[in-house]
Amino acid sequence: MDDLNRFFEDIKAEDVREQITRRRLLFGGAAIGGGSLFLGQDRETEPTPKDRLTTAETRFVAIATTLDEADIGDPQSSWSLQDEVEAAINAVNTILSDDFPDDPEIKQRISALRTAIAYYSTLQTSLAAADSLYISVGDSELEVLRHTGGIEYDPASKLDTNSFKQSIRNLAEAENAPSEVTSEGRTLVPDQQAVLDSLRTQREIFDRYIRAQQSYLDSATTIEAGVRAYEQSRFDDAQANLADAQGVLLPDISGTGGAYQLSTMGLTLDQYSELFSLRQDGVAQLLNASSESVSENKRQSAVNSALNTFFEARNLIPR
Repeated sequence: MDDLNRFFEDIKAEDVREQITRRRLLFGGAAIGGGSLFLGQDRETEPTPKDRLTTAETRFVAIATTLDEADIGDPQSSWSLQDEVEAAINAVNTILSDDFPDDPEIKQRISALRTAIAYYSTLQTSLAAADSLYISVGDSELEVLRHTGGIEYDPASKLDTNSFKQSIRNLAEAENAPSEVTSEGRTLVPDQQAVLDSLRTQREIFDRYIRAQQSYLDSATTIEAGVRAYEQSRFDDAQANLADAQGVLLPDISGTGGAYQLSTMGLTLDQYSELFSLRQDGVAQLLNASSESVSENKRQSAVNSALNTFFEARNLIPR
């Protein structure tokens, strides 16, 4: 019996010692209470001022990379890019709203960030102006192609590109020396000249779209008048109207960015160029047959051929 009691006492003692050992392993000290090794490590370390500045710089480096890789010349790019730029500005402004120690290195980094903020703010204004113009020119195109703007609709006078052009000039004036926007060896802004060149390309594309819309309307009006006069054997009037149509049809409107499109319901500049070329062909056929000396059969054949060409041009427009 005594042996059995000693056996249970030994087990209890071993259990207690094991529990104490486990607690010491977990808590790194006394069995009960004391400092907690694990609990102490779970607490997040407060970021230092330099850590916060690094976060801000990383945010600007990221948006700079996005802009460098984006096709800013594409009119459809502005709406998404301006949102990304705005988000980056807000994030960095939030970080810089904290207090920072009066340290020369930190001051230099903050100065570079604030200079970058000024640049991005000006760029955002330009992107917003581009997006606004994109919407206006796109809406105008649908009015033109669907003939909902009326016969007196005039895209060239209705659409104002001055705000966008001025914003590009402002961005050019806001260009900074690389040393002003470099911090800890990292450049905080995109290739400033490349961004300017792309925005100027976008501006030229808008200008060409506006001219294309005007040419589309003006040539349609004069061609219709010329065909009507031709069918009524008023050949002098027909020649005058068709010559006017030739004068307003743009020979080549595509150029750089010819594959860009404002909407799926509109045309690319390359398609406008093709459409105008077809209209030119149709007009030329009618002009060649508008002389009174041309036989009636040849004249009727020319009308049919020209109308088929005009229909081919019209079929380029999405339905």
